[in-house]
Amino acid sequence: MRLFAGYRPNQPAHYEEGGYGNPPEEAQFQGVQFDDGTVAVRWLTQFRSTSLWPDMATFLAVHGHADYGTRIEWIDGILS
Repeated sequence: MRLFAGYRPNQPAHYEEGGYGNPPEEAQFQGVQFDDGTVAVRWLTQFRSTSLWPDMATFLAVHGHADYGTRIEWIDGILS
């Protein structure tokens, strides 16, 4: 199991103004990738939601937005 956070430093300005995005230095979402590849994502914006994806590639195909500079930071640590 791996934890991650997603950032979008170049998202449109109206995203933050409308509550659809956080400031660029803050994570937009957090998630976990399970050992079988399934991904759970929790959006941290004003309009919070949780979604499940079959794998990271599928999630990023929908929400990756290279034009927003989307980057995933994997969080190392021991989970108990």
